[in-house]
Order: sequence, then structure tokens, then C-alpha cells
Amino acid sequence: MYKVFIKDSLLIIGDQSREKAIDYLGEAQLMNLVRTRLESPAEPVYVFARNLKEVWASFKKNFKIIEAAGGAVLNPDQDLLMIYRLGKWDLPKGKIEFGEPKELAALREVEEETGVPRPEITGILPTTYHIYPLDDRLILKRTYWFAMRIAKGFDFLVPQLEEDILDASWCDPQQILENRKNTYGNIGLVLDALQEDIS
Repeated sequence: MYKVFIKDSLLIIGDQSREKAIDYLGEAQLMNLVRTRLESPAEPVYVFARNLKEVWASFKKNFKIIEAAGGAVLNPDQDLLMIYRLGKWDLPKGKIEFGEPKELAALREVEEETGVPRPEITGILPTTYHIYPLDDRLILKRTYWFAMRIAKGFDFLVPQLEEDILDASWCDPQQILENRKNTYGNIGLVLDALQEDIS
């Protein structure tokens, strides 16, 4: 199953039959769903595709693919590192450089965007997808997420201002709940996967 965020709308493409599912009728149908949701948010929609691998491969051809990696970093108090960028709460992430392993890209982006030194990867979190327009192209960004920890408390956070990050903060469970009201859908998926660690 693929969960793709288009602005604030969710498009799910899966191969399990569901009540209220839309049967896959071709690539044009999926692209029409994308275009309408780029114009205005809509309820989540589930598209049932019998050959998911083939449908997904065909769907991806309509986009420029950008690969990114990021981290959900916990400190010894189980606080989560969050950043505030472009009016939304987010997690540190960024583009994977050519030839760079995704794990190293995630570690590098955490350090660059927040100043947190040497976090340790402790697990793999769900990969997220979102679509957005850029110039005259549609972008499909695939972000690989990793659970991370730091061994000791680190309070000297340095938000990367040149990346429009205005704040970097350690957030306790109550703050995470508040921040979740003003974040992106794909970040919600990552927070759901972390639920046992941050509650």
C-alpha cells in the first residue's frame, strides 16, 4: 500500500479490497485525482489496484522523483526533536546527495538542520510520499525516515536559518500533540509509528 499526500489530501493506492474503494481505471484517473487535490483539499481516497507494483511503477513516471531522508530523534527524556519551518512543525530531513547512503543522509540532515551531534540510528520508520508542484513539473518526494537517539542530553540546538528553520526544540508528549495540529500529513504517519516511544 502507498500513502501519498497531496497538500493536505491523502491518496492511498492499495491491493486490498475495501468498502468505499475506487477501482483503478487507469493512469489518467490517478492523475486526475492528483490535479483536483492540488487545487483544493479533499477527503482521503483509496484506489484499489489489483496489480499494485505495476500501477505504482506507471504512476511514478508522471513525476520527477526526489529522494530525501530524515530522522525522528529522541533524547534520554524521550523528548522528540522537532523543527519549525515555513509556518509548520516538522522533523529534520533533506535531499539525499548523489551516491550518499540514505542512513548517512538522514544523520547529516539532522546535524545540519538542528546542530545535534552524532545521533544513533535505532530503527527504520515508514517511508513517506508527497506530491507538490515545482516550476512546471510535478514532484513526487520519497522520504526515508529513521528512528534515532542521542545518548546524552543536548540543549544547544542551532536551527539552520538558511533553510528557513526558525526553531528547533525538544518536545514532550504534550507539545507533540500541540505541534501535530500544525504539521504535515506525512509527519503524522511518522509520529504514529513512534507512538510507543513518545507517549
